[in-house]
Amino acid sequence: MEQDREHRRAARVLFASLVIVFGLQSMRFLFASLAWYLRDTVGIGVLDLIPIALAPFLLAAVLPIAARWVGFRNALTIGVFLLIAARLLNQIASDPGLELWFAAGATLAFVGLLPFLLTLGRSAIVAGVLIGIAIDSGIKGLGMSLDLAYQPGWRPVVAVAALGAALAWAFSALGGVRVQGVGWRSGLPLLGLAPFLFIQMLLLQNQGWTSAVTGVSGPTAQLRIAILNVVAIYLAHRLAGNRVVFIVSLALLVVTVIAAEGSAGLYNVLSVLAIPAAALVWAGIVPEPGTDRLGIASTYLIASATVFLIFGLAYYVPLDMSLGFEGAAVRIAAGIGVGILGLAALPNIPSFPAIGRADWLLAGVVAVLPIVAFISAAAVETTEKAELDEPIRFVSYNIHSAFNPSGTLDLDAIAQVIEDTRADVVGLQELPRGRLLSGNTDMLTLLQLELGFEHVAYFGTTDPVWGNAVLSRYPIVAVETDYLPKVGTPMQRGSLGATIRAGDREILVISTHLQHVNDSDLHDADPEADLLPVHQEQIAEILEAWSGRQPAVLLGDFNARPDWAQIGILLDAGWLDVWDEAGVGDGFTSNSVDPRYRIDYIFHTGDMAATDAGVIQSLASDHLAVVADLVFEG
Repeated sequence: MEQDREHRRAARVLFASLVIVFGLQSMRFLFASLAWYLRDTVGIGVLDLIPIALAPFLLAAVLPIAARWVGFRNALTIGVFLLIAARLLNQIASDPGLELWFAAGATLAFVGLLPFLLTLGRSAIVAGVLIGIAIDSGIKGLGMSLDLAYQPGWRPVVAVAALGAALAWAFSALGGVRVQGVGWRSGLPLLGLAPFLFIQMLLLQNQGWTSAVTGVSGPTAQLRIAILNVVAIYLAHRLAGNRVVFIVSLALLVVTVIAAEGSAGLYNVLSVLAIPAAALVWAGIVPEPGTDRLGIASTYLIASATVFLIFGLAYYVPLDMSLGFEGAAVRIAAGIGVGILGLAALPNIPSFPAIGRADWLLAGVVAVLPIVAFISAAAVETTEKAELDEPIRFVSYNIHSAFNPSGTLDLDAIAQVIEDTRADVVGLQELPRGRLLSGNTDMLTLLQLELGFEHVAYFGTTDPVWGNAVLSRYPIVAVETDYLPKVGTPMQRGSLGATIRAGDREILVISTHLQHVNDSDLHDADPEADLLPVHQEQIAEILEAWSGRQPAVLLGDFNARPDWAQIGILLDAGWLDVWDEAGVGDGFTSNSVDPRYRIDYIFHTGDMAATDAGVIQSLASDHLAVVADLVFEG
């Protein structure tokens, strides 16, 4: 009898865990599809996207409502079937429009199933969420942060099918389930699911954020996260229910969220402590079911999932329009929200743990996946040049977050473009290291491993995980970063300076990205007049940081055409355009589908000369890469 009860409990925890895994994968994909397919490819405005984004979250209420009419078990069956089918179809589909629909369907099913998880018992939703996060992170770790949904070929399809089969088996093994719920007061802390998941996805489980802020390598960051997830579940097993531990954990979590863009040393320590702290907070705020009604839990959990979406929208929409606040304020609000809801749960923290020994052992098995990836990354062969080998080949490439003009993420295509150039030094723009808008993918680490660059430098401008990079075969001996003036525009831009050593010469390489639009109405009529006031100040900042040093190379997306005044400012300051020296043809770089403008450049100082320059034709990004060979004069 006791053994049967343990088997049912294990099945319920596994069921909840796999629901969480499919849910997190689907929500990440949905966020990216909204941004890159509907916004960029289809051209739907930001404000028009909001109701579309809300639809699957709000419509999820259909599942618990249906339980009143078709029965609890039948509604649960419908939700499980929809989640598995939509997630599998999302993996199989190649059309970005269909992928969006399937991701939305899987998200709807996931959100609708959340109240059903609570009816399986407190242990199912507490352990299920924590183990689900650990499994999801382990799977992403095996792909070095690249989600299964973005991985091509049959193997990811088989992996998703296997996860779906495991979910179906766990569902069949649930046994008899009775409806359980919470009251209005006791269930209030369930709203903490929204900031909890947002913080996990934005920060704690984010390989790129951890690496960018602390300075550890991407593979090391992912391995650390996987190990800490096991530790977190173990500590939740041992310490949940202790009010002092709960209060300390809550304070640690809030402080970590607030300090997430601060000191590297401080965040390095806090991020290690915050993953176990978050697990203890989650174990403390989930109430024990005490009613036989599903409605209140449904209201809280579906509302909480919708608030998660609102957090995500509020974090990224200010990059497109001025709202009076920035993403950092949303991040801090999520931390404060967890703190408030945690304090609300304090009087009613259950005195017994909801996590069993088998739960953290399962998380420990999953942690093997990032270990495999870590070993594989360590075995990657890199190419390094110590002595000067002329000409030095430079590449400038705005990779558009690796989303092609069709709205599909294809990092392999980006890597192929760069590899085909046989570049020595590459300057990248619009490179994400873990944005929710880009599937939380650490693209710098993936490109570095794929292309074998020994040395990289990165500067996150809008936040630590979106900005500019320099990849180099030559050693990088110094790095400097500079935020560019916003001049009333919503998006923070920046420039990254990496000094490379080629033999006995040191070359300053600056990768930058200027503002693309200021006033949309004026931009349509006269783009030069629209951008000139902004570009003048941004270029002045770049020139001041450069301070006339030679030799130097300035490359990037300048969002300005060759005959515009802002390019004239650079030329007057002493920079030379490689296209004027060695380019053939018009050199158009934008848009890659129908190139009409040259807005991406490679400039250099007068002690160097361009012997060749070209543009690489490709649809991997919405920009074309610029390539130039440079030699030293004299």
